[in-house]
Amino acid sequence: MNQQSVQLKDGQLSTLSAKSTAFTSALPILGICGLSGSGKTTLIEAMVPELVRRGLRVVVVKHDCRNLVVDVPGKDSDRLYLAGADVFLLGGEEFVRRHGDSGENFEFQLLQLARRYDLVLVEGHGQTPVPKIWLLADDGNEASADVEAIIRAFPRGPERATQVLDFLLSWLQGIWRQTPVWACVLIGGRSSRMGRPKHLIEKEKDEKESPALQEAASRATWLEHTVALLQPLVGDNIALSGGGQVPESLAHLPRLPDIPEARGPLTGILAAMRWQPTVSWLLIACDMPDISAGALTWLLGRRQPGCWGVVPRLQEDGYVEPLLAHYDYRCAPLFEGLLASGSLRIGQIARQNKIETPLVPLELRASWHNINTPQELARSRQSRQAGAV
Repeated sequence: MNQQSVQLKDGQLSTLSAKSTAFTSALPILGICGLSGSGKTTLIEAMVPELVRRGLRVVVVKHDCRNLVVDVPGKDSDRLYLAGADVFLLGGEEFVRRHGDSGENFEFQLLQLARRYDLVLVEGHGQTPVPKIWLLADDGNEASADVEAIIRAFPRGPERATQVLDFLLSWLQGIWRQTPVWACVLIGGRSSRMGRPKHLIEKEKDEKESPALQEAASRATWLEHTVALLQPLVGDNIALSGGGQVPESLAHLPRLPDIPEARGPLTGILAAMRWQPTVSWLLIACDMPDISAGALTWLLGRRQPGCWGVVPRLQEDGYVEPLLAHYDYRCAPLFEGLLASGSLRIGQIARQNKIETPLVPLELRASWHNINTPQELARSRQSRQAGAV
């Protein structure tokens, strides 16, 4: 076995192989394995309704299928579909061929599914390098030596479905939080109403901010201030979308080229998601000089399994605010669909039921205040000075 030894006693974990860890890093793919008669399909059928009730989009993959007879009452495919999961049957009647393929077509297919579903359950196929649980039969059978990456074993019993569901939900929460977070700052606007690049406007000192940020603001542009707020949360995972000059202090940040067929914020988020297709993104406009660390923390704190994006609102019945928002990588097909439809209004994806549109807490709403004209800038500075008195 390509890993450290596995003792399949109830509740004991094994160590994932290096190959498995590399392939499944931060992906919600879990194998459900066991010998014939251990109850794999019955267990999945019992769990799926509760997973769907929690808002999760679930797909079940049954691998190495032959002589397929599908959607007949009582067959596995029918049972799992009626439980609420999408079902993929892959095996002798399925064929994929790619240039440069090293015999890992199945892994490639799982990767594509993980970008479109909240949870991918793989029934059987113990050789596939994904994390998996092992279902013990009545005789307490152990896995064969060629089954890799077992992270938990469960004995048969009336409580097994509940135990596995609890374990799965905890595991999924951890996987979701492992998804790397990047920030994409939009600096590509023409700034025609302001008359100069907004991202290069100097940031005023704010007495409410920390001394470190006050000192930085005394010599920082709006863009530098935004980056300084982001770094404690995402480190150097920051990219800039759009052309134009940037301060020398930020010259090291990646610059994302526009998508030729797109315009406005849509080109920024699409460029980001095409460049890094398996990370989640904070999308931030450069003309919000009052962004706070608290607002960014609030956005990221709302990440949870089943939520593909957080596009907040400032009023109960108001418009969504898509330019200071969080988007999971599963939003990529939604943005690609907007592009294909000819629409440039990225806020439209908030109509999808996988997107959360929470009301911003009152004390954080200033972070979503954008400034477009010299008059608005002057009023903002006057208001700040009056508030500091």
